[in-house]
Amino acid sequence: MLLAGVSAVAQQPLPRIWDVQPGTPVGDLPDEEFVDPACGTNGGPPGLAIGTFEQFARCRAEPSGLREIWFRYDDELEYIARAARDPDAVARTNAMVVLGQPVTLSLLIDPQGLVQGYRIFTDPHADEEQRMDAYTVAVAFKARFGAAGWQCSDLPPAEGETPINGMFVKQQCRKAADGEEVTVESRYYYKPGQALLDPNTGLPTVNQFESSARMQLVRLDAVKK
Repeated sequence: MLLAGVSAVAQQPLPRIWDVQPGTPVGDLPDEEFVDPACGTNGGPPGLAIGTFEQFARCRAEPSGLREIWFRYDDELEYIARAARDPDAVARTNAMVVLGQPVTLSLLIDPQGLVQGYRIFTDPHADEEQRMDAYTVAVAFKARFGAAGWQCSDLPPAEGETPINGMFVKQQCRKAADGEEVTVESRYYYKPGQALLDPNTGLPTVNQFESSARMQLVRLDAVKK
């Protein structure tokens, strides 16, 4: 009966970050599904916990004038599925993933308390085997907004950045439409000092590489020039 209940609820579409329209007041956010709001750190761990989205002003404003508010989706159904040891139900109810990659989420709030955009990052703390493919999530980010109209730049390696198995990815893509701008970035390379093998021991390194994807959507007229 418990799993049947999980399946029935999980089949109902739950609100997701994609569903939040620019201009939405923070008081209208689905706070039962979007939980544990905290000050965002642009892809890093959550900062100051603020209790409710209405307390967004406790977070420092970025140069754009917007405040980044980190949150996560409610994971009660996932915990129930894990307790029941049902891997299929766990996969269905774990919403904090894109293309199998764990992600972190944040909303961008203007001084009037209106959502003016959001950010999604692949999780840098995912396990090594999983995180190796994190940069490919950029493809899904771009696909969500259509194939046409993207302007992409392949950035050169900075000093000390080297390819992984002969491949180097450091791309930034932008698309503007309907008064909104979407930015998608992907990274795949060794940072300075990182390598497949430890130069001192000759042993394989653990999680010593950069593989990530990031996207941001923001309403252009909400950004301070």
